[in-house]
This record gives sequence, C-alpha cells and structure tokens, in this order.
Amino acid sequence: MKNDALHSVFNWMDHNRYTVASVLVFILTLGIVTSLTGCESATTGLMAASDGAPVKVSRSEFQRQALVGEKDFAIKRIELDGLAAKFNEEVKAFNERIQAGLDDLARQDEFKQQLLDTIGSVAIGATDGTLNPMALVPIGIGLLGGALGLGTSADNRRKDKVITDLKIAGMTA
Repeated sequence: MKNDALHSVFNWMDHNRYTVASVLVFILTLGIVTSLTGCESATTGLMAASDGAPVKVSRSEFQRQALVGEKDFAIKRIELDGLAAKFNEEVKAFNERIQAGLDDLARQDEFKQQLLDTIGSVAIGATDGTLNPMALVPIGIGLLGGALGLGTSADNRRKDKVITDLKIAGMTA
C-alpha cells in the first residue's frame, strides 16, 4: 500500500510541509482579503432606529439620510425666516403706533399752548382796554380750526389703528 495515491500525496506534503503551509496561508489570506473587499463599507447612520438604537448603514443610505436631514433643515430655516419676518412686521407696526401716539401728544400739547397763548392775549387786551371785538373773530376761527384739526387727527389715528390691526390679523391668518 505504499503506492497508494493518497499516501503519496501525504508523504509529499510531509516532505514539503512549509511550502504547503505557506500556500495554505496564502489561500486563507486571499480569501479573507477578498471577503473584506467584497463587503460594502458601513457607518453609523444619521438617524436612529425606532427604538433609538444606532444603525449601521451603507454609503448610499448614509447619503440619502444626509439629503433628508438637509431638506428638513431647509424647511425649518424657511419657517424661521417666516417667523422672523412676521416678528419684524409686528415690531415695525408697534413702532409706528408709538410714533403716531407721540405725534398726537405733541399736536395736543401744541394746541393747548396755542389756546393758552390766545386766551392770554385776549386777557391782556381786555385788561389794557385795547381789546378789539373784531380781533376775536380770527381768534375764534383759529380755535375752531385747531379743534377741527385735533378731531381729524384723532380720527386718522383711529383709522390707522384699524388698518394696522387688519394687516396684523391678515398676517396671522
């Protein structure tokens, strides 16, 4: 049985054991390298699983998740820009109401001052005896004009407030 083929192969392998071992190591290494290069690379995804655990994803899935995330951020940016614009309009309307109120107060104070000046000049003219009754007509007309101006100004402020409130209500709707 010394001529048995299997026995001859084992004898040859025993005689060339390091050569056979290096060939087996080469084949094993080639198999490992081939299996590693054949596997698709994976990394932790940008989005966790429904249970919150991190998920390993491929390059294409990672890129898809990145695009979805960028789209979500773009939508949030648009929403925030809209809120900022709405806020700026509210501040602008508020500042306009402040300015209108200050202007109205200034007009009222100016009217009061004119009234006091007129009454003072009439009183001085009456005490000096230089008061001309015909001079009271332009003063009365001036007072009437001031009163009409004050009323018109108040109406305009009220109308401006109604318009501003409608604009604000239109923006929130």
